[in-house]
Amino acid sequence: MSSEFANNPRRLAAIHRGFRATLPVALSVVPFGLAFGAVAADAAPPWQAVLMSAAIFAGTAQFVCISMLAQGAAALPVLVTGILINLRLLLLSAALMPHVRRAPKSLRPFLAHLLTDESFAVSMAEFEARGGDICFYLGSGLAIFTFWQVSTWAGLFFGAAIPQGLGFEFALPASLICLLFLLLRTRSQAVVAALTAIVALLARAVVSSTWSAMLATLLVVTLAVPVLRMLRRGRS
Repeated sequence: MSSEFANNPRRLAAIHRGFRATLPVALSVVPFGLAFGAVAADAAPPWQAVLMSAAIFAGTAQFVCISMLAQGAAALPVLVTGILINLRLLLLSAALMPHVRRAPKSLRPFLAHLLTDESFAVSMAEFEARGGDICFYLGSGLAIFTFWQVSTWAGLFFGAAIPQGLGFEFALPASLICLLFLLLRTRSQAVVAALTAIVALLARAVVSSTWSAMLATLLVVTLAVPVLRMLRRGRS
């Protein structure tokens, strides 16, 4: 990141605004970070868990990969599994690209690393309301990244002391569902979202949850586009 970018007051304000707007969602990440740290403490040296959270920065993939490593899996299967789990980020990045295409090339790898479900949802809601702002997305991603790293550290050292049965596992899914409603501004968008959820649930009977979400999104969106176009032509 160039000094011109970092020292621009307007851009710094946008980063701060994105960070602040994402704080409620970032708090929902904490239980999962604590859980990952607690699991990783029994499966790997602390430095490996910390490095994984910083370098991979993907909660579900980290849980699966650390479990595979604890069972003695080789590096290649672990790598392939992590990539497959994170394939959904291809869809998120495609939707995000029109809003961040003006980002400096030197900054793009960092923006890609900060892409999560949470930062995507918060940023897209902002972009649709006020237009694209790279700095807002950057601040949103930094919020999730910061809370994930801190909670991983806390889980490594204090995770064993956290009582079970508090229902923390519902915090993040609930927050993402709430964020989804911020992105649904038309009836057609709501119908597509509902159909995608139904197809994803049905697809879980034959494929994993990661693949079911990917396949449902591709299938419903692919079919919905021509159908919606036909309906609009019929009304005109």
